Parts: sequence; structure tokens; C-alpha cells
Amino acid sequence: MYKLHDYQTKLVNQARQKLSSGKKSVLIVSPAGSGKSVVIAEIARLALIKPHGQVMFMVHRKELVEQITQSFKANEVDLSRCTIMTVGKIAHRLDKLLKPTLIITDESHHSLAKTYKKIYDYYSDVPKLGFTASPWRLSGKGLGDVYESMVEGPTVEWLIDNHFLAPYKYKSITLIDPKKLKKSSSGDYSNKSIEDSMGTASIFGDVVKNYRKFADGQQAIVYAHSIEFSKQVAEKFNMNGILAEHVDSNTPKAQRETIMGDFKSGKIKIICNVDLISEGFNVPDCGVVILMRPTKSLVIDIQQSMRGMRYKPGKVSTIIDMVGNYLEFGVPDTDREWSLDDWKNQSEVKISVCEFCFATFETKEWIKVVDENGSARRKCPFCGKLALLNVRDAPKEKEIDTSAELVDINKKQVEQMKFANRNPYKSKSITNIFKILKSQKDLGTREIRYPLQRTLHIRMDQLHGRIPMNELEKLSDVSGTPMNSLSRTYHAAFDKHEFKNERDGITIRF
Repeated sequence: MYKLHDYQTKLVNQARQKLSSGKKSVLIVSPAGSGKSVVIAEIARLALIKPHGQVMFMVHRKELVEQITQSFKANEVDLSRCTIMTVGKIAHRLDKLLKPTLIITDESHHSLAKTYKKIYDYYSDVPKLGFTASPWRLSGKGLGDVYESMVEGPTVEWLIDNHFLAPYKYKSITLIDPKKLKKSSSGDYSNKSIEDSMGTASIFGDVVKNYRKFADGQQAIVYAHSIEFSKQVAEKFNMNGILAEHVDSNTPKAQRETIMGDFKSGKIKIICNVDLISEGFNVPDCGVVILMRPTKSLVIDIQQSMRGMRYKPGKVSTIIDMVGNYLEFGVPDTDREWSLDDWKNQSEVKISVCEFCFATFETKEWIKVVDENGSARRKCPFCGKLALLNVRDAPKEKEIDTSAELVDINKKQVEQMKFANRNPYKSKSITNIFKILKSQKDLGTREIRYPLQRTLHIRMDQLHGRIPMNELEKLSDVSGTPMNSLSRTYHAAFDKHEFKNERDGITIRF
């Protein structure tokens, strides 16, 4: 039987307590690599202590059936009282299968699909437990329609600090033109737009060069956007004397098992794939992942970037991000707030990028003005320059600097970059206003001389008056400014502040 870590036992107990209290559906959220299979196997074992217990375990890929079966065996789960099948098989056998007393669903971010709902509706009176590392969908739809309660495991940062996940080094450079990325009907980037974004960049040579520089001799998994591209990457490694193989969902099982066996023995150094080595797929441990697929999916980014972070004493995972995915999602231990609610409106939030200062903001934030010719124009809310009228006015197509070097990326840098791209006037939090202005000053994205004073003026305008003491205390903490010094700065700013009225904007210079 498995011996659970304390945090895993806590997850098991919390989920069971939720069900005991009357909740009929509970979602367990725990980071990739935190031992999900162990937790699932223990919950299944405990559910079968009751004499009439019957567990149904659903997965979306047939490769995962054997994996969870082995986990159940290792934890002495009575398999004669378990149904372990893919979602598709269960949906076609509903009238033939034994009715479960507990339904467990793996990778539950898929749970809104019609096949899952068909099963849940058929067993509408049966308690449900779901597992995922990220309750997030490209559509923005939350999982609240399926689960009524959520239990969260420890953060990635905590798991690293307590030696349950390996620490990592994150190296990145963007060797694509992100402006050429276009979404398909699925919500993720289309393969054609990804290929267009790569242009004539020597990305194949760069991946070999950067592998040799940062992970030479180590085994690595490469994530590509298409089968053809994955094969080309493998070929490039082989041409440079580094044994690599491509594998995908269409690779015959016997051949795939041979490749995985050779990878485990160390004969093969590099495995290139598209989506196969992502959700729960069992691959021998390695410490290096190379991201060559830009994505809009947080689920895909987490699963792929964290694939090399399985813990071993002394191990440090290396993540080589060739397409700048961290700019969209951060790094593995970026703080995230999970919820069962929708995370955005069903209609995609429209984003614009200024052609001059490259600030990123919601399209609705453009400032509408009339130019000297009487034409309606849009002005950037950050740099104040007018948006270009047509394609002929646009700057030359971005040239990708293939000589640029990969740089280290950490959690603090990612947070700073995200704040720097935000509009301080849109934030109602005094601490966030300061963080935005300070990040813009530090990164040089805007000419900010005194972020503390400007924060005070922006907040006074928002409140049309004085700033409450509790907000000033928060500003003192986040800025590292002693309260007595901040108080003097605030009173001086208040004395010279001219409050904006509804019709005229007052420019404050300081």
C-alpha cells in the first residue's frame, strides 16, 4: 500500500469530508507532479471499505487506463469492484455496467464535454470526485456546472520548497513573431499561424544550440505544434549526432513502447512529440523540457512546462522556452487563483497592442480623439501616440534576432512584466497602482520618475478626495516606505493636488 505524504492525506480527508457533509460533487485541484495517482488510489480504496461500494474511474485516453489500474493494484484496491474505462466506453455501456457508489474523473477540466455530461446525468444521484491540476478551459467556462465544491492542494512554490517537486531553471527567448499568431475555432493557435509566426527563423538550429548550451547530454522532451514539425526537430538533433525520436498518438503501440524503453535506458536522448506526453502519459523521468509550441491554453502550458519537475534529490529541472509562453502564463510557481466560476465572459476579451510602445491592453481602452484633419482616430492610453491608419503606415515586419541569447526567467520578473503592461488608471487597488507604475519605471516601458507620488495622485482622483489610512498603510508596506515618511509625502501631494472634474482632465506634473 502507498504511504501518503501529509499534504496528500489532507487532500483525501478534505474531499471525503465535503462528501460526508452533503456535497454531491467535489473537485480536487493539485499541481502537476504532486502525486495525483496516489491520492486517487487511496480515495478508491477507502470508498470500497463499505461492503456495497463500487467505484467508477473515468479517463479520456486509453493509455491512462493501464496506469491507474497499476496504481490501484499497488494500493490494494479491490479491482473486482472497480470500473476503469475511457469516457467513450462508459458512455456506450451505461445500461450494462454496475451502478457505482462513487464516480472519479481524471483530468476533470474536460468534464463539460457532452460525453461526460451524458454519464453524469445518467448517474445523477451518484457522488462525483474530479481531479485536475488546472480547472481552466480555453472557452472561459468554469466547472461550476459539474462541481459544487472545490478542494485545493498545496502550491507549486510550497511543493518545491518542501522537496516534493524539483526546482527549475527557466530559459527563454521568443524566436517567433507573436503578432502572426491567430486562434482557430478551438480557441488555441492554429498550426498555420504558428508556422507563419516562425517564418524563416533558424529555430531548428537554435533548439540544438540551446540544448547543448543549457542541457548538453541530458535527456529532454520536446513539445511541438505539429507532427511534421516534431519530425523535423528530431531530424535536426539526429543530424547533429544527438539521438532523437518522434512519437505521436498514431505511433504503433509496440514501436512506442520500444522508444520509451530506449529513452528510459538512456539510449535515446531526445523525444519529440505533439500532445502525447502531456495529460498523465507515463514517460520515464527526465529533467529537461523544450517548449516549441506557442499556446493559449494554460492547461497545456502547465502540463508541458512542469513535465520535468518530478522530484529527485539534487535534481534541477531545465525548461527551455523557445516561443515565449511565459509571457502569457508566467512560470511554474506563478501564483494562481483557482475558481469554479467562469474566468471571463464567453466572448473573448479583445486585446490591442500599440505599434509604437508595444503596450498590451483591452481594445476598449483606446482613447478616441479627432486629428487635425477632422478624422476619428485612436490614441494609445500609455504612450499617447495615434494608432496607425493603415497597413502602409505600419512599422516594418518584426525581424527575429536569431543571434539573441536565452535569458533566465523567474517568478518576480514575470509578475513585473505583467504589471508593466497594465494601465494604472484602471486599477482600484492602491497597491496594484504602485506596482504597475514601479514596474513601468524599472522596465522603462513608460517615463515614470516618481511612482509613489503618482500613485497618490491617481488614487486621490479615483476617490475624489482623501485616501483612507488603511490604504496608506498598505502602500507603505508594498513600497517599503516608512509610514511617517509616506504621511509627509501624502500631505504634500494632497495640498497641491487639483482634482479632476467630470469634464476636464488636469495634468499633474511631479
